[in-house]
Amino acid sequence: MKKTILFFVFATCLFALKSSAQTSKPTDSIPVFSIADSASFTGKYKYQDLPFEYMEITVKDGKLYYSGGEYSGYLEPLKDKKDAFDANGQAIFTFLRNAEKKIEDLQIDYQGQTFVGKRETK
Repeated sequence: MKKTILFFVFATCLFALKSSAQTSKPTDSIPVFSIADSASFTGKYKYQDLPFEYMEITVKDGKLYYSGGEYSGYLEPLKDKKDAFDANGQAIFTFLRNAEKKIEDLQIDYQGQTFVGKRETK
């Protein structure tokens, strides 16, 4: 009888252990960008001292898309920074906000240099 009770307790503990191992833990990553927010990022940003005058940000295939001069491609959000995006591993695009939390500048970090473009108002 003791063996039966001991076996039952052991089986119950093993079942409880296996059940807790299979539960999914909540993800600790919070999305930093949603395509629903894209209207705040899209627009034309004017630059000086670059081979092109404007960098335009639009939505293409459900992602942010940049184009300026001979440069174009999709922007992938960086997980560890808000309003920062990777441009094909070549540059980092960071949207800068004013005191009212509205985006007014686009900073591009490219090959160790930083360029800041002013957003054109419509």
